[in-house]
Amino acid sequence: MSSSAPAAAPVTPASAEPVSDRVARADSLLCADQQFGDSAAIGERNLARFRLGLTMLARHDGEAADVLRETAAAPDERLRPLLYDPVLRNCFEVDLARLDSGRLERSSFGAYMSAYMSSYVSNSVSGHVAGDLAGDTGAAAPTGAPYRMGPCEALTSPHQQAWPGLGDAWVLTEPAPHGDAQEMLAGRLMELYRSALGDTGAAGPVDPTDRERAVLHEGAELLAALLPAAGAGVLGHVTVVGFTERESEEGPLQSMSGGDPLPSTVLLSPDRCASPWLAAESLLHEGAHLKLFDALRAGSVVKNATARVPIPWRIGSWTVIRVFVALHFYVHLLVFQAAAATAGEAVRERFGPPPPPEDLDEPSPGTPAALSGQYRTSAERARYLAECVLSLPDEALTENGHRFARWLLAALRLVDEDAPRPRDRAMTAVSRQRQEVQSQEVQSQGVAPIVHEGALQRVTPVDACALTGLGQLVVSPAQSARMHWLNARSWTVYSLCDGRDLDSLRTAYAQAAGLPAGSEEVGRQVGDSLRSLVESGLVTTRDYTAAGPVPG
Repeated sequence: MSSSAPAAAPVTPASAEPVSDRVARADSLLCADQQFGDSAAIGERNLARFRLGLTMLARHDGEAADVLRETAAAPDERLRPLLYDPVLRNCFEVDLARLDSGRLERSSFGAYMSAYMSSYVSNSVSGHVAGDLAGDTGAAAPTGAPYRMGPCEALTSPHQQAWPGLGDAWVLTEPAPHGDAQEMLAGRLMELYRSALGDTGAAGPVDPTDRERAVLHEGAELLAALLPAAGAGVLGHVTVVGFTERESEEGPLQSMSGGDPLPSTVLLSPDRCASPWLAAESLLHEGAHLKLFDALRAGSVVKNATARVPIPWRIGSWTVIRVFVALHFYVHLLVFQAAAATAGEAVRERFGPPPPPEDLDEPSPGTPAALSGQYRTSAERARYLAECVLSLPDEALTENGHRFARWLLAALRLVDEDAPRPRDRAMTAVSRQRQEVQSQEVQSQGVAPIVHEGALQRVTPVDACALTGLGQLVVSPAQSARMHWLNARSWTVYSLCDGRDLDSLRTAYAQAAGLPAGSEEVGRQVGDSLRSLVESGLVTTRDYTAAGPVPG
């Protein structure tokens, strides 16, 4: 749920650089990282994952194989509304989870998509599913809606855009289905809506008033005006906005993001549209969560998903990934608060002055924070979470995790100079010491990291999507239920595993990477990549193993 605190004054920086300049730098930085900040790159990876996932599902569901493959082959402009449709996206994620656990019998995505396309074809001019998905403009969507709409969006009547001119998000209302296929889709949409709220008996979405819709639009415009990069970026990850009135033990719902249960969706209390400032803060809060959900689809940040850390303002502890999610939100919120405090006259005249600073919601009763009076502000909580991240051992995070932490902390310190500094040198020294000890233990146990004999060979057949502009390849062996993301370095090593031996591979890699042949750096890069490729089942050899017995 969202806090009730909109904007608070930023911490005054000790540097001579104007706060507004630091806010502008933080805004740009939040969209600069290709893995976690660049919405275009995140979207490209999600489309690639969608295509590959549909191809993987087609291998295991012969009945729906044709429509799954035809959908996977559709151009981006046709595929995007399907990927971000809440019902189809939920089906897709559920299918992949079942495939991974060996429980997939039939693709739910294939079933809904087949029903939808049957309805589509019956109302189309061309009558060809593959042609329609490939971009035929002669076909009309069910009930005459433009084809750029996804299946769920086509259920809305009247159709209402959330923020015209800033994105394609639409307002969720009670569906108005026509025909069996749309009835099935509408039923599933409302089922997901109620499931996200945690109440199977909850009333349907509230129809917003004209005033609430106008303020919602103004809130999106305000967010984009305050944070031209980060604000506009998070809006692009919101497909659906629904209004709801929901009471729980913690009080009335203010806002929430749907996550996996209701993908690409933000649910708001109508009260959050009392002013553009409240609406903007809620959209930033929930949109940042949706953006991070999309980013994390293409790479994990923690190695141990069950590790937990204490949270002084909440009862119990949080997983490390939840710490990252919360820190990601608080950093965005602090940048928003700093931007609000330094907003120019044009913004204040159009949207009114920002509300006065307020504390966040109270800590849970009986917690250390409740007893001490601490951790009631965004800054306090962000600093604590940053300290938690910095205190983690290096081996607790993936390469992406370390990148994520550096990026977030750099943005945080631009608007809060009291935030902790990364302790890179100390952590690096500790990490090196641990690695040396682990290497000695491995050798003493009769384990060799690399065997120098044997032909290194890519496993075939595989399905893959290349993202050349991002320097990434996502690949899945035909007999696997897993996707593997290769960066430019691993992709290069993978491409060279064509039957050559390790020495030849190192030589070829050095030439491709522009590194000195035989150098320690070449050995390290090739070794790290090969371990990952072999562990992933993408490369095999009779003698090479990531941790095989030392030959006697």
